[in-house]
Amino acid sequence: MFRKSLPASAALACLLTVLACDTGVGPRGEATLILFANVSATSVATVVVDITAPDIQTPLVFNIPVVSGVAADTIAVPAGSHRTIAMRAYDAEGVETHSGSVELSVVPGMNPTVTLVMHPLNGGVPITVTLGSVAVTVTPTALVLAVGDTARLAVSIKDWNGTPMAGTARWATHDPGIVAVDDAGLVTAVHAGSTTVTATFEGAGGRATVTVTP
Repeated sequence: MFRKSLPASAALACLLTVLACDTGVGPRGEATLILFANVSATSVATVVVDITAPDIQTPLVFNIPVVSGVAADTIAVPAGSHRTIAMRAYDAEGVETHSGSVELSVVPGMNPTVTLVMHPLNGGVPITVTLGSVAVTVTPTALVLAVGDTARLAVSIKDWNGTPMAGTARWATHDPGIVAVDDAGLVTAVHAGSTTVTATFEGAGGRATVTVTP
């Protein structure tokens, strides 16, 4: 008796099915996530990231340096569900100051932006961390204007690989009594003081500090 051979397309489908059943999370892969946190209002010098999951035998650990008040880096996370990302922040003397965690599902390639809050352990302000596949950068990062002056901010939107992305960011001012901003990033100084202007895109954000002088 002769056994009829499967068509090549059917054989490939069977192979993919076996791989999916073997891993429990679909085809193997990983995602590179952009981590960003503004820690300038704290004493944080280093952020430690731990990634655990039922199918990750050895926890993944990353040390995120702080440069000019910002903790930013990229981390590779295996694709799958129930990924717990725990973060701990330390000051320059190695004393833990903040901690927080979030559980998420990760797919190969692009992932939506999620927010993790690290709460202070001994007083102080919380730290908001964003994790995702999109990075939003506003330039310049600081402006000094006199009342009535205007200046335009620029925004750069890139994916985790540094490739520019098409899209329109949404602009907002934290304090409209100090500065106003339009849909194109044009900032108008209204009253003396200091505030921030933020551009957001797909859950990721970048910001600039604006100081208005009398």
